[in-house]
Amino acid sequence: MFSTVLRRSIPLLAVSALAISAAAQQSATGTGTVTGHVTLGDTQRPGRFATVVLYGVPAEVTATPKADPDAGEEAQMKVFADALKNIGKTNMVNAQTGADGAYVATDVAPGDYYVFGAVTGYVSPLNQVQALYQAGADLKKSLPGVQIVHVAADHQSTADVTIARGAAISGIISWDDGSPVTGAIFTVTPATGDAKPPAQFNMLAIANVLGALSISDDLGHYRISGLAPGDYIVTATIKTGGQSGLGAGMNLTKMLAVTPMSVYAPSAFHKADAKPLTLTAGEDLRDQAMTINLSGLHSVSGRVAAAEDHHGLNQATVRLQDGTDKDFVRSASVDAAGNFTVTFLPPGTYTMKVTDAEDTEPKPKTDKDKASIFGPGNKTLRAYKDGSMSVIVSDSDVTGQNIELAIDKNPKTEADYDKMFDAADKPAAK
Repeated sequence: MFSTVLRRSIPLLAVSALAISAAAQQSATGTGTVTGHVTLGDTQRPGRFATVVLYGVPAEVTATPKADPDAGEEAQMKVFADALKNIGKTNMVNAQTGADGAYVATDVAPGDYYVFGAVTGYVSPLNQVQALYQAGADLKKSLPGVQIVHVAADHQSTADVTIARGAAISGIISWDDGSPVTGAIFTVTPATGDAKPPAQFNMLAIANVLGALSISDDLGHYRISGLAPGDYIVTATIKTGGQSGLGAGMNLTKMLAVTPMSVYAPSAFHKADAKPLTLTAGEDLRDQAMTINLSGLHSVSGRVAAAEDHHGLNQATVRLQDGTDKDFVRSASVDAAGNFTVTFLPPGTYTMKVTDAEDTEPKPKTDKDKASIFGPGNKTLRAYKDGSMSVIVSDSDVTGQNIELAIDKNPKTEADYDKMFDAADKPAAK
């Protein structure tokens, strides 16, 4: 959903839980039944306790817009709300097989469904669609090689599925002093092209959530499995700070402000410097070491203030975007006095952009806030225009990058997140 969807700050499992709940509510009104078996393609044995995904063939297929790494808070939250809307437009039923690989899916709404099988280590449904998309398949038509089952009211349909063993990449990730990197989240992307499958297929990500997650353990070991043949770039993402909370402790601007640190195998901070890996069907590629070299990284610090009287602003997001790599962005939020520090920057020339700058104070809590996960939030006392400046990082930390902003006499309307999410919860129009 999100490419750095919500800058990866909204947990995938939370979105998955919402989607599973929505799918369960939809299937409760269905009247068809689908039965069948899952077979493992490499062993011809039953897919025991596998997940079968009946995924409604989308009525429309639209391209997924490329994520804007410099998007403001409101734009990021709209992406998330739009993703939730897609849940309401998706017919999906997950069923589990037994020890014999057989499954029964009941109460399935009438319609046409793609049939996928999901087992850890085998090509995942989303990776299967991604591979087809990268190969040039027209997803507005039926997916090549993916079975479609028609479900009719008061009828039983049969759909057997055979799943292919996926390729895998494994290794160890370390800091430059040799100690293991723990808790890094690993993803792979195609080495060429950056297009993602249409948004209508995003919910396939929940088909095998736990099996798809790869997080480095206490020794720095990682393993990414279930990949279709192709050329890939491995990315490790590490959370580097920020602040989150619920209720009165939730400040969405601060939560979204700090970007995680991304490292591309074997040790690059820019995707263009990554070394692609080529995988054949079912290949197990081991001993792929990754290193995070902190010694060559620096920080940029300064203060955001009002041009009118030079007082520090207590809310603003500071982003530094590399001049030669628009996808490389590091960011931070200001503190109560307007001070900021953006960390882990390799040498380069950056454009520093300051957005969402305001003087704020806490809103009084109302009865409505007691039922909202967002809490009362902050009241905007005065908004300021965005600002930018150039910053050069060479061989040391950069300090004193102060910027003063003019008052915005025509500020944007404050985002109403409760209203945005209420709209996402409404059933899709038929």
